[in-house]
Amino acid sequence: MNKQVLKTMIAFIVLFSFAAYGNFLPSEVSAATSSVRLSSLSPDSDEDFYTSYWSEDQKFTDVYGKIINDGLGFFGDYPYATYNVFGKGYSSFQGKITLDSRYVNGDYGKSVIGFYADDRLLYEKSLSKSSGIVNVAVKLPKNTKNFSIIVKEKEGSKGQHLIVLQDGNFMKDGAYLSVPDSSYSSLITVGDAYSSDYIDTDSSHELQDINGNLISKGFALSTTYYETGLSYSTFSIGGNGYNTLETSISLDSRYVNGDYGKSVVGIYADDYLLYEKEITSKTPIQKVKVSIPKGTQNITLLVNQIRGAKGYQSVTFSQPAVSKVGSSYKSVPYTALPSTIGDNNSSGKYETNLSHLGGIIRYSNGTLGTSGLIFESIYNNDPFATYNVSDAGVNYFKAKLALDSAYLQGDYGSSTIQLLADNRVLYSKALTRSTGIVNVGVQIPSKTEEFKILVKQKRGAKGYHNVVLGNAVFQKLPVSAKLSPSRVSVANNYNQNDVVTVKSLAKGDVIKVYNTKGALLATSKPVTSNYTKVAIKQLGTAKGNILVSRTTSGVLESDPVSVPYAAEPVPSPSVAAKQVTIENNKNKNDLITVKSLSKNDVIKVYNSKGSLIATSKPVASNYTKISIKQLGTGKGNVLISRISTGKVESAKTSVPYAAEPLASSSISAKYVTVANNRGKNDLITVKSLSKGDVVKVYNSKGKLLATSKPATASYTKIAIKQLGTAKGSVFISRTSSNKLESAKTSVAYKAE
Repeated sequence: MNKQVLKTMIAFIVLFSFAAYGNFLPSEVSAATSSVRLSSLSPDSDEDFYTSYWSEDQKFTDVYGKIINDGLGFFGDYPYATYNVFGKGYSSFQGKITLDSRYVNGDYGKSVIGFYADDRLLYEKSLSKSSGIVNVAVKLPKNTKNFSIIVKEKEGSKGQHLIVLQDGNFMKDGAYLSVPDSSYSSLITVGDAYSSDYIDTDSSHELQDINGNLISKGFALSTTYYETGLSYSTFSIGGNGYNTLETSISLDSRYVNGDYGKSVVGIYADDYLLYEKEITSKTPIQKVKVSIPKGTQNITLLVNQIRGAKGYQSVTFSQPAVSKVGSSYKSVPYTALPSTIGDNNSSGKYETNLSHLGGIIRYSNGTLGTSGLIFESIYNNDPFATYNVSDAGVNYFKAKLALDSAYLQGDYGSSTIQLLADNRVLYSKALTRSTGIVNVGVQIPSKTEEFKILVKQKRGAKGYHNVVLGNAVFQKLPVSAKLSPSRVSVANNYNQNDVVTVKSLAKGDVIKVYNTKGALLATSKPVTSNYTKVAIKQLGTAKGNILVSRTTSGVLESDPVSVPYAAEPVPSPSVAAKQVTIENNKNKNDLITVKSLSKNDVIKVYNSKGSLIATSKPVASNYTKISIKQLGTGKGNVLISRISTGKVESAKTSVPYAAEPLASSSISAKYVTVANNRGKNDLITVKSLSKGDVVKVYNSKGKLLATSKPATASYTKIAIKQLGTAKGSVFISRTSSNKLESAKTSVAYKAE
């Protein structure tokens, strides 16, 4: 029996009126029972829905040919039945599904049946002869308004299946289905606000996933014209509080065998990209769940495509639904596509957005994007676009930068992209075949009037590159707190690195220092305490200003604060070598004397390697003496500098010093005679001397008794008033010319 015959039979049955219809329906079960047979209820709406096969005495059969006494049939283009169950206490549904045996032998196409509580899919099953009889048991969420049974069929060469629902029962007093959401709506119910090349299951019963299964509720996007195309559907959800979107995305299996081109899928919350994926004939069904930002007005699902030799792929979205789960929302920055901002002027710029295809967004590796900008020279002019951002409420621009792979093989010249804020270059990059895909993000300075994208191009033998900025958007991102000038100090040093110190920082802060023209001078490492010091090679000798900014972790750089700095201090006059005398003493501190100084001068002494040895106190007169423990026994050099009042340290002057002097040779006792005279001076004679030697005589306690004049011959005589009457000893030393005093020699003498 074909579809038309069945419809004729049903029309005949309808002539008996609803009263006659009631004669073959089973009696409704008492309200006191725990279940209600589905066949005892009349649907509130239906289509292609049947209660018997031919007449009240002709019953449906199961797939094995067995008569079904309690069954409902679904047969046609859009079969469904909906029951209002609100307030009736139904907590679950049970039944069996099968195919009528009269429509299974041969090609009767494909069938799928879905059970829904309002828009929520409870159970879905694709049916065939091999399915047999399938038991169905589903719980209903509490407060369900409508229970729907939806069938989709794709006709085969012999017609369609007849799907039978057997022994359907609503159950009471059981547990309800627990759901995480407080509201749930299919996008099919929401309805598309505007779309292109969009078809849903309300208007087509043949939509399929990659596995060839029919979809009971969903839609498809597929371009129908041109070499590239954009298909989309936008759904208005503002004011409903939805925070979650779910769907299953797949290619329709009818358009995968052979060359059907390429497709990329995008999901947007207003202008904010939630999901993007290129799908191929090998991509399995993608179960997608994304968070919807608070305040979202529109959800757009779109597909960008390149046509293949056999046409376009078709992308299906099964069970697309929005819901509110909990009370939290995805936090995202304000985001605007370039077309939302609107360009002031442009040339050679093409934009693909959520509803307009300016050109296919294709990266250097051949992958596709769902939105973005394309730049290509026109009439040998550099392509560009300018945007007035003075009142757009944005401070950041980002995109995926690449060359279009279709313009790489061969000579396409050269391309350099620049991003500018009021003609100040924020970013510049020369693009080559090996550039790949570069994630570009630039902060737009506050008070910027015009943001410009400029591509400088030179033509090659084959033409120009196509420069792509995929997923290009403007955003409003949080900005770090601006520094107070009082937190910044600048030391403009003479002859060493200048230092910028910034206090009252947070851990992880990064400080940047710019000159007044905006050129970056230095960047600190992330702060590990509450301050940082930034060394700069030289700010210059004169006074001036620097710009200092802070970047706190996770947010944009602050506006810079202008901080003044003083001129470099004047160096003190250097010390001349002739002003310095150095005594390199033996067995006692060495002494450096510096003359011709000014009051309060400070002298510093360094060794020849530059290590500080000593620092004088501020000079009270016109000279200073500096005691140093030991310079060393050998000769050498020290470096002397001066610091005068209000000035920085002078250059260092190198001053030589001699080696420590040698000790004179001691005198042997055999060369000394002592005459201890009575009644006259005692006399000491010392022989074997050298000319100029000076001899000293000490008593046994080390007290100096006498010193000779420098010897003029090989001996000397030293008169001493009295050594004493008794015998004893004296100590004799020699001091030769340019040498130190010798060790003392003990010499005995007799009594008078």
